Amino acid sequence: MKKIAVIGLEKNNVWDFYNKINHLKKEYDIDFIPFIYSQNDRKYYDTLQDEKSDPREFFCAISVGGDGTFLYTSRVFAGTDIPIFGINKGHLGFNTNIEENEFEIYFRDFIEGKNEFDYKFLMDVFIEGEKDKYLVLNEGVISYSGISRTIKLRVEIKNNKIINNFRGDGLIISTPTGSTGYNLSSQGPILHPSVNAFVLCPICPLTLAIRPYILPSDEIIYVHIEESSSQPQMTLDGQRIIMLKTGQKIIFKKSEKNVKIVKGSKTFSEILEKKLHWMG
Repeated sequence: MKKIAVIGLEKNNVWDFYNKINHLKKEYDIDFIPFIYSQNDRKYYDTLQDEKSDPREFFCAISVGGDGTFLYTSRVFAGTDIPIFGINKGHLGFNTNIEENEFEIYFRDFIEGKNEFDYKFLMDVFIEGEKDKYLVLNEGVISYSGISRTIKLRVEIKNNKIINNFRGDGLIISTPTGSTGYNLSSQGPILHPSVNAFVLCPICPLTLAIRPYILPSDEIIYVHIEESSSQPQMTLDGQRIIMLKTGQKIIFKKSEKNVKIVKGSKTFSEILEKKLHWMG
C-alpha cells in the first residue's frame, strides 16, 4: 500500500479536504497519512511532525493551504524526487497551482502517469563559524530587530568581488520562486521559474545608487554584517529567525536539492495575471 502525506494547518479546513478524498483509498490501494498542524510550529522547519517518519517512504505529498504550507512541504521533501501537489486554500497562492475542486482530476492523472512536473531549485545557507546548513526555497532576509534602525552590509561574490556595500533596512536574497514574495513587495524584479538566477534586493537602502541585482545561480554570495544599530538577524522563508552577530559572514549558494511539483494547467504568465490583477 502506497503512503501519501497530507500536510496543512487546521485553520484551512484541511480535515474537510482529508475526509473528502478518503474514498480514493480503496480505489487505488493507498493510505493518506495526515500531518495537520494546529499552528505554525517553527521547530518543524524541514521535518515532519512525526519526526520518526521518513519523507522518502511516501509516494507523493499533498500541501493543502497557502504558500507558507507549500514552502514547508517543499523543504521536507526536497531532494527526494517525490512529487508535491500544491492545493490552494490561501490568498495569493503563486505556488499552490491546483484548486481544491480540481484535485481528483490531477490525482487520477498522476496515478495513470499523465501528469507533467516542474522542478524548483533551493538555496543552501551557511553562517560562518557554525556547522548548521539551512535549506531555503523562497528567500533569506538579513535585517535587524527593533524599530527605525539600520544595518550596514557588504555583499561579495566569488573571488572577493564586491558588488554592494550599503546601509539600509537589510537585504533579500531570493530564488525565482521567491521573487514573487518579499522581493516583489520590495520592488524587486519577478523572475520566470525557468530562469536559473538569484535576486539581490536591498531593503530601503540609504542611497539612490543601489538597485536590485540579478546574479546567475552558479554564483556564491557572501554577505558580511559590518555594522548594525540593533540586533542583526536572518529570516529564512519567513518561517525561521536566526540571530546574528556583527562581523559574521553569511553564505548563499544553489543547493544540490530541488523539489518536484505536480504541474497545474495555468502558465506562469496566467498565474501572474490572475494573482496580480494584470487584466486590462
